[in-house]
Parts: sequence; C-alpha cells; structure tokens
Amino acid sequence: MNANSEFIEGDFVEDINNIIFDVKGLEHPPTRVIAFPRYIPDEKGDRIRKVDNRKYAKIYDLNLRYTYMKKFLRKYLVYNEVFDMELCEIPKTDIIRHYKPANKLKELISNIEFLDETQQSALKLALILSYKSGVPLKNLGISGSIMVDLHKDNSDIDIVVYGTKESFKVIEALREFFNEGILRKYSMDEYERLYVFRKAYEVLDFKAFIKHEKRKLFQGMFKDREFFIRFIENLSEKKPYGYYRYKNLGKITVKARVIDDAHSIFTPVRYVIDNVKIIEAETKHSIKPENITEIVSFRGRFCQQVFKGENIIAKGKIEAVLENNYLTHYRIIVGGSPKDYLVNEEFVK
Repeated sequence: MNANSEFIEGDFVEDINNIIFDVKGLEHPPTRVIAFPRYIPDEKGDRIRKVDNRKYAKIYDLNLRYTYMKKFLRKYLVYNEVFDMELCEIPKTDIIRHYKPANKLKELISNIEFLDETQQSALKLALILSYKSGVPLKNLGISGSIMVDLHKDNSDIDIVVYGTKESFKVIEALREFFNEGILRKYSMDEYERLYVFRKAYEVLDFKAFIKHEKRKLFQGMFKDREFFIRFIENLSEKKPYGYYRYKNLGKITVKARVIDDAHSIFTPVRYVIDNVKIIEAETKHSIKPENITEIVSFRGRFCQQVFKGENIIAKGKIEAVLENNYLTHYRIIVGGSPKDYLVNEEFVK
C-alpha cells in the first residue's frame, strides 16, 4: 500500500492562511479535501513552529472547530451531496503543504542526531513496533503535532499504520508489549483525565468508561508519554468517492449484537450488527430494524469499543446507504455528536 498516494486519515494539510487541518476519512471530492482545523495561527498560542517562528493554538473539540469555521472559514463549509451534511472542505488550490506521516518518519530517521526528546520517543516507538511486528518502516508514519513541528515537551505520540495485514501484525505486537511491560495501560488518574477530555461523562459513568478503555490496545503510555495508534486499511479495498451515497434520516438509539468486528481497529471503524431492536428514533420515515446492519465511526476513540458476540447499545445518526441510487442498507454513525455512544450492554447495567 502506498501511504503517499492521496489525502487520507492521519494526513494534515496547510492552507493559504497557514491554518493546519487534519484530514478526515478516505473519501474526498475530486477537487477538495475534507479536513478540520487543528492548529490555528495565534499570537497568544502556546506552540511555536521553529521554521518560521509562527505561534499556533490547538483546537480539538468538534463544537469549537465548527464555531471557528463559521466565524473565519465560512467559505470552506459546504454542503456535501455524497455525505448529505455540511463539511469543511478545502479546495486543493488553497493547499500550500500536504503533511504525510510516512514522510515525517523518514525525516526523523534522517535527522536522528538532532531530535528532541519528544521526537526521539516517537521514533523509538515506531522502530520497536516495526522490529517486533515485522512490518516494514515504510508502512508506518508519525502524525499529530510532531508531524507539523508544533509539539511540546509533554506531547503525545501519534503513529499511523498503513495496510490491512500490517495493521493486524502491529496489534499483536502491541498485545505482547503490554504483557512485557514495554507499554502500559493508563493509571486511574490518567483514565480520569481522558474521561474529562473526551467529555465521556455526558453519556457514560466512569466505571463503564474504564471497562471499555482497558480493552483497547492502540492507546496507553510509552515511557510515561501517551501514545495513540491509528490503523488504515488497504486503499485498494475502498470504493471511489461517490460510489456510495449517504442520506441522513435522523437520530436513533438501538440495541443489537455485534456479529463481525474485523474492522474494529481501523479508521473509519465499522461493526456489523444483527438482532437490532430500536429503542428510540427521530427519523424522517419508519425504518425496519433488520435493515440496520452496521455501525460506523470516523473517530478513533470508537475503535475496539465493542467486540464480536457482545450485545451493545448505540446512539447516533441513522443513514441510508445508496448504491446507484438504490438502498442497500442503513448504518448508524456514532461520534458526530457529544451525545452519541456505543457501549457493551453488560458494562452499563
């Protein structure tokens, strides 16, 4: 898989205003890139880019991002007919730089003697993951603040793994690293900070939150530095932009059973479900529960959230999935609203 082939999850782009955006998903219009502002030029910002001494502030909360875009980037907010929603789309003609995680990893290796402590930690984790898993370094990348030289002394490590088979190899290596103590799970204090940072308290009590988070292998601590690993499937397995179209039908809450979690580590993440029972629905028309067959999220926090064989409860947006204008099935999107959730039913009893 060529990690440099196009605009994909984990990439960042910089526009003519020197705003840095993180790319969302794997499907983009031919002349535009779906991405959301992450680092904005700000004289009061706490991050400095060494190459031009420009100060930046980070915005992460989705509501804050939309507030910022409506005030300063209105021209980028457009209605997308494929996804049937307003999205931030940057014209490719406005993009002055495309940041690729794979390129940053190569850069760190080439400049190994000049790296600061944060960069050294990221490189070391990538190297030992490659060695332990047998996955070539060309299938790994460094994303996040390190990729755009806006990291701080306490910044976390964001690693991207490219390729379906390669991703499963890395997951197994991570499992061994936790068992061997090379990596560790969050402490209770660290789980509390994560709970507050994600605003999970709006939908989930702390005990249930921990039960879900403790099972995840793609996040934790490496030498007291937080890490998060994002997995990207082979792009050759994806349909081109516009092959499927999605129609927003409203909000829904369901109970269901997970029958396939083969895509649970990837971004976007997908779970196949059956035995669906609708608890509550505010939809444009009635929907047969047996036609709701998957749960999808574009947010990494929902990876490894539930597993095959588990009974789950999900709340999110319900969409009709169309192929050649014919309905194929319905899917639930979680993560677009702070009130969305996906939980193991046993954990919330």
